[in-house]
Amino acid sequence: MLQKFNRGELLMNEQRFKNSKWIWSRKEYGEDEYAEFKFDFSGDASRKIKVFIASDSNYNLYINGKIAAFGQYADYPFYKVYDELDVTKYCVNGVNEAHIIVWYYGKDTQTYIKDAAGVIFEVVCGDKTVAYSSEDTLSRVCTLYENGYKKLLTSQLGFSFKYYGNAHNGESFTKSVISEKSYNLNPRQNDKIIILERVPITVTKLENSYLIDLHEETTGFLDLDIVSEKEQNVLIAYSQFLEDGRVKRFINSMDFSVEYVAKEGKNEYVNYFRRLSGRYLEVFATYPIKINYLGIRPVKYPLEAKKPHYKSELRNKIYNVSVRTLSACMHEHYEDTPWREQALYTMDSRNEMLCTYVAYGDYKFARSSLFLISLGLRKDGLLSICYPAGRDIPIPFFSLAYFIEVYEYVEKSGDKTILTAALPVLKTIIRTFESKIESNALIANFPYPYWNFYEWSAGSDNGDQIARTESDFYPRQFDLILNCAFLYAVGYFKKICAFVGESYDFDEDAMKTAIKNTFYDESKGLFKATTVGKPYYTILGNSLVILCGIAGEEIAEKLLSDKIIVPITLSMNTFLYEALLKVNKDKYKSFILNDIGKKYSRMLDAGATTFWETEEGAKSLANTGSLCHGWSAMPIYYYDLLNGEEYFNGTL
Repeated sequence: MLQKFNRGELLMNEQRFKNSKWIWSRKEYGEDEYAEFKFDFSGDASRKIKVFIASDSNYNLYINGKIAAFGQYADYPFYKVYDELDVTKYCVNGVNEAHIIVWYYGKDTQTYIKDAAGVIFEVVCGDKTVAYSSEDTLSRVCTLYENGYKKLLTSQLGFSFKYYGNAHNGESFTKSVISEKSYNLNPRQNDKIIILERVPITVTKLENSYLIDLHEETTGFLDLDIVSEKEQNVLIAYSQFLEDGRVKRFINSMDFSVEYVAKEGKNEYVNYFRRLSGRYLEVFATYPIKINYLGIRPVKYPLEAKKPHYKSELRNKIYNVSVRTLSACMHEHYEDTPWREQALYTMDSRNEMLCTYVAYGDYKFARSSLFLISLGLRKDGLLSICYPAGRDIPIPFFSLAYFIEVYEYVEKSGDKTILTAALPVLKTIIRTFESKIESNALIANFPYPYWNFYEWSAGSDNGDQIARTESDFYPRQFDLILNCAFLYAVGYFKKICAFVGESYDFDEDAMKTAIKNTFYDESKGLFKATTVGKPYYTILGNSLVILCGIAGEEIAEKLLSDKIIVPITLSMNTFLYEALLKVNKDKYKSFILNDIGKKYSRMLDAGATTFWETEEGAKSLANTGSLCHGWSAMPIYYYDLLNGEEYFNGTL
């Protein structure tokens, strides 16, 4: 269960929606349904015309037949976010016609929490409200989309869609019904994404399909302009890579496909609801079609990255591809991958934030994600896995990452206002971990329903815990990474408290001694990963030993040379690099730059246009490894940190 914030902490805006009501097209509805709302309003195009709108779950706004806005912010049932939209350029003097299509998901996923369906809006011309949602708003079921289709793309991401380009909505408009939703509405804290120009495509006719190459990993909306010989169903599958020259549509239980029912003749359609991501599309049609265009129309958060001028062309290329990777994972909030999940995690977003500060010089987007994370505090005192998350498998290690990214945001931006929301959450988390400290001064790994994930490497992912049940046996153990990460978070928490003139007293010495006595293997000169099973040793665990002040250069040297140690993954490279820099920046600077060059050039040589989740690429994680993953954009940060003599835009 989620910890609700009180009225004051939600920073509610009391000036909007005074007369507006949450409405829907009918009283009875189910999962994966669409509704359409129609209303007119008088406009004076010489004055600014604004629409204020929120929905559950997602909306498209059309004014005078043109798409004017799309995209509900990812929010919570107890903290709804509205958009403030300047739609003046779509309006005319006199009567304007508006349509809103709302897609209601109705199913908990890792990116959405189920609540009642609804939309709320008001239209303001100058300082006068000229329309607002009420029972009198005309609405109907939108039959242009398949209602109750309920085909999952992935369990994390949610539903696919099926659109009928061959039909007109035959439902009659009637008055709306009031939706049972709260009136807790809050303004969006970041900007809305923008649509870019179409990317070039190459179309190849196969025996029973059409293969489309976008030439690089692309994130955006399905955009098609086709001529169909007959009325027919067109299935469009998409993927990051090809297998035997075909799109890999099915991966385990995932189905990366959408459907469009074409009318005979010319068909034009853009889906503004569901973002897709990949490089390849494969189009299946029973009868021939002519493809004028069919691709993924790119979208991006409206920031422009600094251009690098490094002396090394390889570094320039790695930087630029890192920026493409980062940009592809910034929409409503930071995302792990735009392909499989589109979910906000603390650990992923920490890496992404550091890169954003360097590449864009922007702090607003990071702040909005940090605030969204603060709303994900559970009643058990830890954070949920994602924000928002209706399907929740909390990762204790990731709750500790929140301390790092909050501190870095405040330290780099100078903005302490985020602490109004974040500090109470951090205090709760730290108390929760303190309460788990046992008589041996250590914290045991967490039982069901928690996932003791650390990184995607041998012994550290604990992937079997995702599907475990409360009755399943699981050996109780103490893990090096969790205990060191707690101490590392304690150090950041003390600094955060100092920002507001508070202090936090925690005696770290007892836990440090317990870690050394429990995990240090004198015969190997390394700290073992866990107290259960055959001993093994990880770079991540031993890097954290250095970062929390238990060991120093003697461990650092072994991290780079010992053959028995489990390598670190792309997501956690930052902990290795920070540990080395803490020991001796001058000594290890060249290793870090060379390590980045070696690991990332391998991906470039393999044809990467965005950087991967792991170095193994798509074949990792049971063939679900993403080829665009935000946490892998970290070269941006380290090139800036370690190359002060190099140039950005010609200036130091």
